[in-house]
Amino acid sequence: MIDKSRRGFLAGVGAAATTSLAGCAGIGSGSQTLTMIDWGYVYNDGVIEEFEDRHGVTVERQAAQGSAETLAALRAGRADYDLVPLGNYAVKPAMDEGYIQPLDIDQIPAYDDIFDFLKKPYFETDGDIYGSPRSFGQTPLAVNVDLVETEITALADLWSDSLNGVSGGRDDARLQVLYRNAAFDTPLNPSSASEIDFDALQSDLIERLEVTGGLWNNGGESESLLRNEEVGVQPVWNYVIQTMQDDGLPVERVYPSEGTKAWFIQHTIHAEAENPELAHTFIQEWHTMMGYRSLMEPNNIAVPNDQVFSEQDVTRESYGLDNPDRFIYEDPKPPELIKQYANTWSQAKTEAN
Repeated sequence: MIDKSRRGFLAGVGAAATTSLAGCAGIGSGSQTLTMIDWGYVYNDGVIEEFEDRHGVTVERQAAQGSAETLAALRAGRADYDLVPLGNYAVKPAMDEGYIQPLDIDQIPAYDDIFDFLKKPYFETDGDIYGSPRSFGQTPLAVNVDLVETEITALADLWSDSLNGVSGGRDDARLQVLYRNAAFDTPLNPSSASEIDFDALQSDLIERLEVTGGLWNNGGESESLLRNEEVGVQPVWNYVIQTMQDDGLPVERVYPSEGTKAWFIQHTIHAEAENPELAHTFIQEWHTMMGYRSLMEPNNIAVPNDQVFSEQDVTRESYGLDNPDRFIYEDPKPPELIKQYANTWSQAKTEAN
């Protein structure tokens, strides 16, 4: 469903702070509509309505399912939005296949303050930048200490017979292969099928599934599995753990010894966006005005920008960002390899007891 909202103009300090940028972009005619596809949890505290008020425009948002699904929609010609947030692994194929356009970094001064370790080389080509990191999250292990008596320190523990029936995980082939590679100390992100022993991979995934008590597809399902004690340990998004801890549940956060899976979402602009200037303005104001209130404060998901951390007087340590070397990432992969991962995961689920 498309989320449409429109409010009258509100004068104030926030509006004054963006007048010059809006003027340069030609915003404020009252006839512009910024379209985007994005996750609903990202926008809180009325930030979309305030953006509309500042610039005299309308924002229309289509609910996103996931970066893989958005990339598929781009390929099918069903994602002709101005602003298209994508996970790090999805930016390069969207860029290489011509679905997104280079960003005009001069229109995004806040880009300079984005954490350097997230400005991946695969977001660039021929000196042009196609993705601007907008949010950074982690997927540590959630451990219900009332259900799990074994000490959990690593992803490899998810294969332990001692966790039979209480281990959980996401029903996602790419992620399960990444976790397996980390747990078995094999290359994390091979770039071609020739580098992979698919028989060994499938065997390892079957072993993982045979001690698994439940699989999930979204944050709500992952939380439900833990709250209902259907599983006692699984990798989940950090904010899910925080929510359960806030409710007094006996769930602890464990950063695996092999590395914690991290994810980050980039703002990208469609190659044929109708309002690219307005999209640039939105990206800039996400960092300077909206991101902390909208996502970082309510959901404990970081806006990876030094200026945001400084202005809000929060530390990187409080968001688990004090040691970037402890993270593992899913890098872009060829579509053919992704299909092979999906087939291998599907076969493993079929053969698992």
